Amino acid sequence: MTAAPPYLRYEEIRRSALADLDAYEKLTRDQAARLRLGRLRDHVAYALSASPYYSERWAAHRGTVIDHLDDIRKLPFTTKRDLREAYPFGLVAVDRREIVRYGESTGTTGSPTSSVITYEDWIRGNVAVERSVGHVFGPGDLVFVAIPYELAFASYDLDRALEQAGAGVVAVGTLSRVCPFERMVEMMWRVGPTGLVCTPSRALRLYDMLADSGRDPAEVGLRTFLYVGETCSPAKLAKIADLWGVRLSNAYGSTETNSLGLVCAAGSLHLTEDRHLFEVLDPETTEPVPDGTAGELVLTTLVSRAMPLLRYRTGDYVTVSGEPCVCGSPNRVLAHHGRVGEQLVHGGRRINKLALEEVVLSTEGTGLYWAAGITDDGLVVKVETENGDPGGLCAAVTRRVEDAFGLRPAVSPIDRAQVRQAMDRMLKPGSLSLDDLAAVS
Repeated sequence: MTAAPPYLRYEEIRRSALADLDAYEKLTRDQAARLRLGRLRDHVAYALSASPYYSERWAAHRGTVIDHLDDIRKLPFTTKRDLREAYPFGLVAVDRREIVRYGESTGTTGSPTSSVITYEDWIRGNVAVERSVGHVFGPGDLVFVAIPYELAFASYDLDRALEQAGAGVVAVGTLSRVCPFERMVEMMWRVGPTGLVCTPSRALRLYDMLADSGRDPAEVGLRTFLYVGETCSPAKLAKIADLWGVRLSNAYGSTETNSLGLVCAAGSLHLTEDRHLFEVLDPETTEPVPDGTAGELVLTTLVSRAMPLLRYRTGDYVTVSGEPCVCGSPNRVLAHHGRVGEQLVHGGRRINKLALEEVVLSTEGTGLYWAAGITDDGLVVKVETENGDPGGLCAAVTRRVEDAFGLRPAVSPIDRAQVRQAMDRMLKPGSLSLDDLAAVS
């Protein structure tokens, strides 16, 4: 008897995925590591035989012996350039009839990359997202999902997970002609969502728009903000939480892999180590860094049938901690510090933009917005001031930045109207730069 196709076995797949997730969460870290090792052996062999890209380009690595998780280092890296060269189907390891979703990156930093997924992998990944969002959303919640739906996986993944957790979903998207920000703000006021999913910068902008219209954003009734798609300093997150009066949650992922980090009941962001093998490497030497030390996140998929990836350099700058979480999960905890390539370099010094944001926005009297960059004048910082002494605040920011990084910046007030105009044109407003401001001046 021929088995029913996966899309007709939703409940069966979902129940199996939930049972597997429950069983995995009860494992010790040693047991989880042994499970990953078995999956790693099978998956490396699968990728090298079934993926057109790997079978052709990495033929010399067939037969690589994987006795330990560290043996993954016997293999070379997969890079963003490799993904672009393989576009659109060079990395696809299944028949096209098994593809249930196809997506692409935004292409904001170069040619787009593609990603595909099978139905079973889609449902299994979604169950993990459902379990995570269920810690902060449930029946009675109405959640605005204000991230892109076009060519994306994350929005639909969160959308479906919220439904399964019992919440109501309002798919407003972002930068949409159908639902521009003005309509979104009007809907928030009239509909009264209890939850919001968007980037941190977008949450600030929506607050501003409500306040500018003469309305008190607190009266919307928002209780929970789940931020995605943008790294954010503790200082900025604190401002958002205080402004809206909300609790915060987050999720982390990529276009190529979907969810990579999900929040537990205790609020910690855990790596999805049941489905991926993660390395944290020095981005320059590519050597492993000690536990709790920042480095570039490199991942290998362990269960992705449609598009296996081996040692993919994400370009994300992270810290991974092996300290046990009170939730009991065997998965390690992740902190995301932005992109490796977004560091500011001047005079031989490297400054992490997220660390700079923390110093700037934690200075008493700063507002919500800031921007920085390297010009002929050196490090330039523009910051919004909330008090009546912008000169004094800029001097305070100058001192704090110099103390923190050993570099004296040129600090000046930022034009909030200019910031708003620039942000409203951007898909990723958290990456606001001096060039973005200049483009609307």
